[in-house]
Amino acid sequence: MTLRAPKIPPPTMQERADAAIAARALRAAIADPSTMGVCRAVHADLARPRRGEWWETWDNLPGFVRVNGRRGYYRHACLPGWTYLRAEIVPEMIPDLELLAELGVRPTEQTGERAA
Repeated sequence: MTLRAPKIPPPTMQERADAAIAARALRAAIADPSTMGVCRAVHADLARPRRGEWWETWDNLPGFVRVNGRRGYYRHACLPGWTYLRAEIVPEMIPDLELLAELGVRPTEQTGERAA
């Protein structure tokens, strides 16, 4: 028996609006880091596998999370299941958010260096 990935429903208008806001906020934060707002960090102690992670969020970047500091990875609530390296935020994460906002298209394939 072969397992298939669950079908993901098309994004709602609210999800598309959230993605548009997130893309604009990320572009603004890259242009002027002072617009990010207050950084908040929390340590998550994960039981299986036994490890912990540091999650950082910013007040003015809704849904954006940095995991394990600058050398870790980034994710966004609008793009569940996807992680990005720091160098992939501008060329991949923001365009993925904009495509979701404008066309309702979720990413389906990795497009960066890790995909090769």
